[in-house]
Amino acid sequence: MGGRQAYLEARPAVHTQGVPVEPWLAGVQAVFDVLPGRSALLTAVRDGSGRLVDLIYAATTREDGRHGLSLVGGRVSEHFPEALAGDRRALFEQVLQTGEPATTGPFAGGEGLRVRRLGAGLFVTWEGHGPSTELRLAEAERQLAEQGLSLAAEHELAARLQQIIVPIPEGPIELPGMKVAVRYLPAGQEDLVGGDWYHAAALRDGSVLLAVGDVAGHGTQAATTMAQLRHSLRALAVTTSDPAELLGHLNLLTCELDYENRAVAEIAATAVVARYEPDRRRLTWAQAGHPPPLLSRGGRTAPLTRPPGPMLGVVADARYVCSTLDLQFGDLVLFYTDGLVEHRLRGVDDGLAAVIATVDEAVAASPRQPLGELLSRLRQANPDDDTCILAARPVTGETQDLRRYLTLR
Repeated sequence: MGGRQAYLEARPAVHTQGVPVEPWLAGVQAVFDVLPGRSALLTAVRDGSGRLVDLIYAATTREDGRHGLSLVGGRVSEHFPEALAGDRRALFEQVLQTGEPATTGPFAGGEGLRVRRLGAGLFVTWEGHGPSTELRLAEAERQLAEQGLSLAAEHELAARLQQIIVPIPEGPIELPGMKVAVRYLPAGQEDLVGGDWYHAAALRDGSVLLAVGDVAGHGTQAATTMAQLRHSLRALAVTTSDPAELLGHLNLLTCELDYENRAVAEIAATAVVARYEPDRRRLTWAQAGHPPPLLSRGGRTAPLTRPPGPMLGVVADARYVCSTLDLQFGDLVLFYTDGLVEHRLRGVDDGLAAVIATVDEAVAASPRQPLGELLSRLRQANPDDDTCILAARPVTGETQDLRRYLTLR
């Protein structure tokens, strides 16, 4: 998301080497904390072709020296490049694909390497083999399996919450003077239920309120906070339709929620809120640490200049500023969450450039009905993060219904 560094610095999760540890891994780390010896949970890093290129420490046992918790969030190639040398990379890939455990070594220090698949990652142990080792491994796997069951229950609940909170329409939404289409791209892993949300509705004065937001983290807390923000925005719109004022209220709410939940974890979120006046074709918008919307006009797409506004839940007395834009028939505005453009293996600028190119191609391919064409082409940059996309364009009363053009693949 825009202001990603601020986002990471505000997150409650453990940070090691500048890399955030996902909240659900705290339970896994608790198991590793009581394990003897050297063990680690490693997650795979793959290139565009799906080839295993590296491994990341997701959890480790507590060891002195260069081992232990200082490794969490780091890459194996950075700390132990020899671990991926020779046939060992192929061994890791084999265990990930087949689920069959494997051993290698012993190495110079007399230790061997035991590798077993655990969920989508690898449970790796460095030590000599024998009955005591087997018993410790079996006990560790039993504890981790129990932790996995509780996590699965939480993720199932969060997924149900998300479907209830953010129902995605099957076709475009008809609003006064505007056509809106929404797409939700869930994370590639089932255990990564996020806090992305949207809002699109007509107001009593004939204007249209649009919003896209993202709550930091995953799981039940993120889904619950998402629900509170989304429904609060709907209620607050009865009192004001000014996007800056609405974000100010949401910020105070987020700070209050953060205070109530401080024993669990801090809450941080971003959002962009816009009001469209169809009689003037004017879009007024404000943002809170969120990526800027993209405007496609005349076949060219560019991000809008962001007005100032910090993330929600960081500064209680934060002030937000509106920016205005007069839309033209043929314009398209794209709101999105950061999963569309951000990936840990490439820069945000590269991700944004790819999205801009996709928007240009979609509009060129279907200039009269671009919404469905666009949403069918967009893919999130980060498969580990949910992505919410809202595309809108001004229309006249003569615009045809576009539901048959919207193909969500």
